[in-house]
Amino acid sequence: MLIVKVGGGDIDLDAIAVDLASLARPFVLLHGANKLRDNVAVALGHPPTVVESVSGYTSVLTDEHAIDALMAAYAGIRNKRLVEALRRAGVNALGLTGLDGGLVQGVRGPGIRTIRDGRKLLLRDLSGKPRRVDGRLLRTLLGEGYAPVITVPIVGEDGGALNTENDDVLALLASDLGASDVVSLIEAPGLLSDRRDPSTVVRDLESADLEAWEGRVEGRMRRKIRALRTLFELAAPPGPVVRIADGRTRQPVSEALAGAGTRVTLSPGRQLAVPTSADQDPGHALHATSSAGWLERQRVHELDPYGKRGLTLVDGTGATVRDIEGRVYVDCIGGHGALALGHRHPALAVALADQAERVWSVPGSYGSPARARLLERLHEALPAELDRTFLSNSGTEAVEAALKIARSHTGRSGFVAALRGFHGRTMGALSVTSEARYREPFEPLLGGVRRIPFNDRDALRDAVDEEVAAVVLEPVQGEAGVHPADPGFLQAAREACDAAGALLVLDEVQTGFGRTGRMFAFERAGVVPDVLCLAKSIAGGLPLGATAVRRGIELPLGAHGSTFGGNPLACAVGRATLDVLLDTELLSEVEEKGHRLEALLVRASLPVVREVRRVGLMVGIQLRLPVRPYLARLQEEGVLALAAGSTVLRLLPPLIITGEQIELVARALVRVLGEAPEASSDAARDRSLESRGDPYAPGQGSEPGPALLSRP
Repeated sequence: MLIVKVGGGDIDLDAIAVDLASLARPFVLLHGANKLRDNVAVALGHPPTVVESVSGYTSVLTDEHAIDALMAAYAGIRNKRLVEALRRAGVNALGLTGLDGGLVQGVRGPGIRTIRDGRKLLLRDLSGKPRRVDGRLLRTLLGEGYAPVITVPIVGEDGGALNTENDDVLALLASDLGASDVVSLIEAPGLLSDRRDPSTVVRDLESADLEAWEGRVEGRMRRKIRALRTLFELAAPPGPVVRIADGRTRQPVSEALAGAGTRVTLSPGRQLAVPTSADQDPGHALHATSSAGWLERQRVHELDPYGKRGLTLVDGTGATVRDIEGRVYVDCIGGHGALALGHRHPALAVALADQAERVWSVPGSYGSPARARLLERLHEALPAELDRTFLSNSGTEAVEAALKIARSHTGRSGFVAALRGFHGRTMGALSVTSEARYREPFEPLLGGVRRIPFNDRDALRDAVDEEVAAVVLEPVQGEAGVHPADPGFLQAAREACDAAGALLVLDEVQTGFGRTGRMFAFERAGVVPDVLCLAKSIAGGLPLGATAVRRGIELPLGAHGSTFGGNPLACAVGRATLDVLLDTELLSEVEEKGHRLEALLVRASLPVVREVRRVGLMVGIQLRLPVRPYLARLQEEGVLALAAGSTVLRLLPPLIITGEQIELVARALVRVLGEAPEASSDAARDRSLESRGDPYAPGQGSEPGPALLSRP
C-alpha cells in the first residue's frame, strides 16, 4: 500500500496525477492547501492569524471564519481539482474529508498557548488531534477500485469540524492501512543538513534519528518530523519506507520511490520478536500495533502482579477509552474510581499544561502556589473541623499517614477495622485490610488490629477501649462489593471513639469527590471523622493522596514525609478538579444517573442477579455465579467493568458519563447477564490470551484472564 501526502504549496497537481496513474498500484492521496486557504480567507474578508506557540510551533488560529476558508480551500477547490486531475489521468479518484462518514475522528485541543507582550495567553480555537482513522471505509473503497483523495477537516467528538495537521493524519493512515511506502512531498529536495544549501540532502535516516532532527528544524517542518516519529512508533516491523522528497519535479512520486530525497526507515532496535503460540499460523508474529504485541513487549521486563485482560489502551476521552486496534469502550472501571471527571477533561488538561510550563517538583520544605491553591479549595469543601492536610501520592499512602498520626497523637498502638474492609497494600494499610490472601504472604504486619463485622454496632462498642489508637472504616466498602455503612454504625463509631479517646479514621479513597452523589460519603451519616483519607479522583487520575486531620492533631517535624507528595502538577489538576465539582451542577446529577442505571437493570429481572447495591455511581451487582466470564463478555460488548469478590460485578464509571452511555452500558449488561452461563464461560475461555489471573476478581485462583479479540 502506497500513501502519498502533498503539501499545500506551489506543486503541480497535474504532474502528480499523471505520475500516480503511471504507477498502476493502489494508493491513498492526502493533501493540504494552506496557501490557497490563506488566499480564500483574505478574499472572504477574514485574513488568517498566524501564531507561534510557546513550544516554537507555528499555527493558523482556527475560528469559525477560518473553518469556512478551510472547507472552501481544502475540501472544495484543492480536493476537487486533484480528483479532476486524477480522473483525467484515468484514475477512479474519490474526494473525501475526515468529516465525511467520520473517516478521521479527533479530539478538540485545549487551545494554543502563545506569548503576547510578555504575557502567556491561551488562544482557544477549533483545532484538534486526530485519534482514529476508519480504515474499514478506506479498505472498502480501495477494494472497489477507488483512489481516496483525503483532506481536512476531521470530525470532533460533538460532530463538528476540526482543523488538524495532515501529517498527524498521515501517521494514523500509515498504521491503520499497513502502508509499505509513504511519500511526503514538500517544497525542498528533502531534509537538508544545511538549510541554505539544497545540495546537502540527507539521503538515509533511521527513525531513531528523528528526535535529533526535530530539534534542528523550525516551524511546520518540526511538526512534520514529530508526526513521522509517531508514524514509526505506531508501525509494525519492518515498518514502511518513508520518502521526503521534492514535489515540484515532473514525476515527484516515481522519483521519490526510486531514491530521490530523504529515505527514512524503522530503526532495527524497534524490531520485536514475539514467540508464536499453537493457535497462530506458523511463522506469524504479533507486532506492536496490536494489543497482544504491546502486552508481550511489556511482559519482557515487567514484574507483573496484576494479570492482563488482553487489551492495550492508547486513548481516552470522557467516559470512553480506545484500544490500539481502534475499538472504543465505555469505561466503567474509571481508573478504579480515580476518574470522576473522565479521561482528559478539558479544564484539567488546561491546568496541567499551564503548570507544566512552570515547575514540576517543589519539596515540602518550600512554598508552592499550586499546593496552596489546592489546599485552600479542598478545605472549602471539607468541614471546618478538619483544618489541615498532609499531601502524598496515593490512597495507601494516605492511610499510612493516618495510622502514624493516630499512634503519634494518642500514644497507643491498637486499631479496630471492619471485616471485608480494604485500605491498601503497603505494610501499615495492609495490616488493617481484612482479606487474608492480601495479608498472609507478608505477615507479621502491625499487631494489635481487632476486626469486627461491618455494621455491627455492639461489636464495635465492645472493641474500642483505651488501647485503641483509631477505628479505621470505609463509609462504603468498595472492594467487598459495594456495601454501604449504616448511618447509625458510623454514628456509633464516632461515639465509641469519643468515649475511649481514640481517633475515627474514615477511608474515602474511593468514595470521595462525588462518587456517592455527595462530595464525601460521610456527609450522609452526619459524622465528621478525626482523620480523613482521600486519593483517586482528587486529581483526575494523576497520583495524589491527602490525609486531612481535625484541629488540634499534630504531626511533629520530621515524623513523616513524601518526596513526590503534593507535587505541583498533580496539585494544579487537583485544584481544577475541585473547581469543576464545586462550581458546576455535576454532583447533583450523580444520583439520578446511578438510579437510571439501577432501574434499567432491575427492570430486566435477570435470573443470574441476586441484588443490585448502589450508592451514587458506585454500583455492585451481586451474581449467583462467578463474575469472571461475564467481565470477558462485557468487554466484547464494549464495556469495561470490575469484579469485587468472586461474584460481584462492580461499576465505577466517570461521573460525567452521559445518558446515552448509561443506556449502552445497561443494554450490554442485560444482554450479557441474560446469557446462559455455559455460553459465557466458553466465550471467556476461548478468548483468553493470558495465563495469569485477574487481580480484581478475588478468589479466582490462576484462571486465565479474559481478553477481547473482536467487537461486533
